[in-house]
Amino acid sequence: MLTLAAAVPTAAQELPPGGSFTDDNGSVHEGAIEAIYTERITTGCNAEETLFCPDDPVTRGQMAAFLVRAVEGIERRPGADAFVDDDESVFEADINGIAAAEVTFGCNPPENDRFCPDWSVTREQMATFLVKAFELADEEGPGDNPFEDVGEFNVHRENIIFLAESGITVGCNPPDNDRFCPTAPVTRGEMATFLARALGLEPIEVPPVAHMLARFTTYHDCCQPRVENIHLMADQVDDSVVEPGETYSINNEIGPRTEEKGYVPAPILVDGELVMGVGGGVSQFATTMFNAIVYSGLEEVDHQPHSIYISRYPVAVEGTLNYPNIDLAFRNDSDSPVTIETSYTDTSLTVELWGFNDYREVAGDHSASNGTHVEVLNAGGDQARVVDLDVTQTGTRSYQVDRTVDGPDGVIHDDTWHWTYRDPNEEYPGTDVAESRNP
Repeated sequence: MLTLAAAVPTAAQELPPGGSFTDDNGSVHEGAIEAIYTERITTGCNAEETLFCPDDPVTRGQMAAFLVRAVEGIERRPGADAFVDDDESVFEADINGIAAAEVTFGCNPPENDRFCPDWSVTREQMATFLVKAFELADEEGPGDNPFEDVGEFNVHRENIIFLAESGITVGCNPPDNDRFCPTAPVTRGEMATFLARALGLEPIEVPPVAHMLARFTTYHDCCQPRVENIHLMADQVDDSVVEPGETYSINNEIGPRTEEKGYVPAPILVDGELVMGVGGGVSQFATTMFNAIVYSGLEEVDHQPHSIYISRYPVAVEGTLNYPNIDLAFRNDSDSPVTIETSYTDTSLTVELWGFNDYREVAGDHSASNGTHVEVLNAGGDQARVVDLDVTQTGTRSYQVDRTVDGPDGVIHDDTWHWTYRDPNEEYPGTDVAESRNP
């Protein structure tokens, strides 16, 4: 096997989340793509080097460029003119290089004065290109044919067998792998894997890209003073990052809600009655964020529902705030940072949690008329946290909330919360400040 061409190494730990390219996240070939990109065998499929186009077929012109960059001894030959149909191709010098190395003789035998640079490379053609470029053929000839779809009279038969014997391919139909799919086009992602194996390059592990763990939306009437407070708290919390193992507390992070900070008077619940208080309404933020926490599968640390049920919130799965007595807090018990993203309109509030949960994404919303609706956008893979939530009414105004969070190794959280709402028609004299609620 020929040696690798000059390389520009890049440490795997220096890769950004999601790797060098934005369009190969989740691809089984991503590690190999990073490996050949690190060695500058590819620069991607756009000038900015941000896209790889892993699902696009490899053209014969691109194949020439891959081989020139990968194999020492095969060099670009500008000025040469091996074929009549590549004068306008950006790969002409590469094509001339693999022609001079006798890796290709053209695409139109017996004349072979054409290269067909824009044609897609099939898997059987790829086998011949790689066997010739990397000198994989054995003088004793190939062994037994492991593929039932590679016929005796296939002109690429020997090279396909040599490629399999070298470990560069195992077939196209795992786990049986008794087929090669010789006429199927080779994708750029597959080509990256073939080249990495041919060069003995280890796939590079790519840091996961942050994705939405959970999103929840609640609704409210427009243009009330409480909405100013909701928006202010959303702006203060937005873009907060909670590192693995850290606990995020709204009271600790935001502190008291005061007029000096921009909060305005709005209705709050005190002794079962609505009165004006600075910061009224921010419990809607707490409820929205609490639901995002619940459905993300992260660890709940502190929350408390309202004393009286308010119909704009999901029953029993809600929270209130009162500084410093009543808080909303969660711990990031995942292995990756979690970012809190907030957004709002005149009539709605949304909280999103971003991190890494094997691409399990949960969306939810609540309104008084439609109730709570939660949808899993992507069920995730073997590492995904799967949340099961059950709300049971246990009395006239009493509820039990059961949340189970399953992970790849079993149950991560098995939580049970109980809450009894007060009768809104009764009076509760003597309620102290700790019982006050920002509705």
